[in-house]
Amino acid sequence: MTFIRRHPLVSFFVLAYGFSWAYWIPLALAGVRTAPGSSTTHEPGLLGPALAALIITGVTEGRAGVVAFAKRLVLVSRPTSRFLIYSLSPLIFLGLALVVALVMQAPLPPWSDFAIYSGLPPLGLPAVLLLVLLFNGFGEEAGWRGFALEPLQRRFGPVRGTLMLAALWAGWHTPAFFVVETYRAMTVPMIIGGFGLGICAGAIVLSRIAQRTNGSVLAAALWHAFYNMTSATAASRGVVAAVTTTCVMVWATVLLIGEARRRTAPSALLVEHAR
Repeated sequence: MTFIRRHPLVSFFVLAYGFSWAYWIPLALAGVRTAPGSSTTHEPGLLGPALAALIITGVTEGRAGVVAFAKRLVLVSRPTSRFLIYSLSPLIFLGLALVVALVMQAPLPPWSDFAIYSGLPPLGLPAVLLLVLLFNGFGEEAGWRGFALEPLQRRFGPVRGTLMLAALWAGWHTPAFFVVETYRAMTVPMIIGGFGLGICAGAIVLSRIAQRTNGSVLAAALWHAFYNMTSATAASRGVVAAVTTTCVMVWATVLLIGEARRRTAPSALLVEHAR
């Protein structure tokens, strides 16, 4: 307990990795493979960061800290319009992708394909979306943006702190490359150029969302879940994947350019509000 109180951030990452890898590594060693629509799942391992954040908060801040942390899980920040725009922006990207597909006369994915999600059985779109929000949304974002982002940015600065979190977030996925078929299909250049850049861009955008929604974990979780519905389902092929990922890359690039222009003055572009 003394080590946790002295080194809460290090302890968080040790537990986040430990909880998730304790679930994923046995799957990998057993030769288990998960794919969109499969009944075998890797999803429970995604809860590792949330569990780690809850435990570390309880040890270091007690009951009051846990209550404050829990409130941020359901926080709808003001103004509500800003909260909705940021948290639901992947749906805007999807709408743009569908328009581009129509203009290009490319085939549109059936809505049922959005319910065929990596590591989940075909339960129907509402149930799949709720599970993705639970596991990918809250399971990850309660830890990454809800707990780790602020102290990393406070110590290393807004950009370096965000990119450091991106690197640790990417490393946490390592066992998934032996279990999840969509990851296993990636070549080394795809992992570095596609997955790596995607993680960095997503981390930058999610930092911005956390800052603009007063540290709302709900906003980050909604964004994460809706974005994954456009990038980790059977519908996320061709134009849909290309347009939605490009939107995130462009957004992240704009944020970095804006931050670079503000280096001579105090900037809070990527800094999350203090809890």
